[in-house]
Amino acid sequence: MQEVTATSRHYVDRLFDPDPQKVLQGVIDMKNAVIGNNKQKANLIVLGAVPRLLYLLQQSSSSLELRTECAVVLGSLAMGTENNIKSLVDCHIIPALLQGLLSPDLIFIEACLRCLRTVFISPVTPVQLLYTDPTVIPHLMSLLSSSQRTQEYITQIFSHCCKTPEHQTVLFNHGAIQNIAPLLISPSYKVRMQALKCFSVLAYENTQVSMTLVNVLVDGELLSQVFVKMMQRDQPIEMQLTAAKCLTYMCRAGAIRTDDSCIVLKVRLP
Repeated sequence: MQEVTATSRHYVDRLFDPDPQKVLQGVIDMKNAVIGNNKQKANLIVLGAVPRLLYLLQQSSSSLELRTECAVVLGSLAMGTENNIKSLVDCHIIPALLQGLLSPDLIFIEACLRCLRTVFISPVTPVQLLYTDPTVIPHLMSLLSSSQRTQEYITQIFSHCCKTPEHQTVLFNHGAIQNIAPLLISPSYKVRMQALKCFSVLAYENTQVSMTLVNVLVDGELLSQVFVKMMQRDQPIEMQLTAAKCLTYMCRAGAIRTDDSCIVLKVRLP
């Protein structure tokens, strides 16, 4: 135990080296040391690595490579236990990473989003932290078109953090439907699946959203028809079930009739 702690302390001490190159190498070595090692992650957190990593991540004097590596290490620490997540949240990791999304560098943005995704999908993270700053949701919407990775991470964050009618309204009012609908035909399965999950949580017991979905076109096709295609047997079970949920919620809201051809045909088909 002492030996592990001594090694962990060495990693943390290197984060304070006056030579920026040595700090960068220290962060890279730390990244390699924590992969799949929950004990090492816990030790580094106890020894105070997180506040220092967050400090380096937020310093404009830090190189872009250093800031990106810090985000990657923090993301790795977040993949540990729920206690790890609690420690990260207590260190105010979420506002620091959200601030990082204002960077012009896509690689750094993706690293911040990956970490945010990992933190937000944990059951111990208060989802309300996504809605504290009213500028966050519109900025996330604006980042959706940046890359497949931003699309995957942001839609996953939205689908996990949409828990109340108020959350649905915030996302709806900031253009969630028109911004996320095109992602349903993304070449990436992960993006399509997370976009579909977003529609599932947005439409849940929400008449306003369901009524809007009826008229949405995706590449010239009605959204309900896109959902029907996603329910076909050649699609993964997870996709079939989530698409069925979307249509079910639209039916319950009265947005599509139960005798609509898209519903009847799906029921009748063997």
